Amino acid sequence: MKIKQALAGIAASLAFGAFAIAADFGSAPSDYEALTVEYFGERLTDPRSARYDFVGEPYQVFADLRGYQGVPCWAVDVRVKAKMPNGDLGGYVPYTVLFLDGEAIALEADVIRMVKA
Repeated sequence: MKIKQALAGIAASLAFGAFAIAADFGSAPSDYEALTVEYFGERLTDPRSARYDFVGEPYQVFADLRGYQGVPCWAVDVRVKAKMPNGDLGGYVPYTVLFLDGEAIALEADVIRMVKA
């Protein structure tokens, strides 16, 4: 029984690896910083006062979005410091922004599952 489980695990790993090789991530978003700021600008109460701290370069992930599984995306880690309802600046909050075809499409919190490629 353990041999069958091991073979099934190896087959699943190979299938995922083949999918990862065949996936088309496109090119990394070159202007990811400006696109991220624009993406948050639509979601913050006072986007002009927000501060952004980008943590690293874009990296490839597979994301399960509503209705779609294993979508090859680019991800960018950023920390955002924005105004709170009382007008004070809060602390930095970490986010991961997902990009598809050069556009910011979601935050990691919005996806069902995300796996680094």
